[in-house]
Amino acid sequence: MRAMRRGKSHPSLTEFRICKEFGWTPLQLARQPAKKVEEFIVILNEVDRQIEEETRKTKRGVPCHVR
Repeated sequence: MRAMRRGKSHPSLTEFRICKEFGWTPLQLARQPAKKVEEFIVILNEVDRQIEEETRKTKRGVPCHVR
């Protein structure tokens, strides 16, 4: 519960999301180097943060950054 209060997902949810995003089975995920999995988690968290920021801007009426 403590991890969820800090905005961190339960490890099982993180594993599920990585498998879903990359089309891997849990076994394929387990075979990935830990450092690479950590990098993917950082990337997914940053993408989530950017989406959340753009959503807040849209709700306030501020134009979103065009890519």
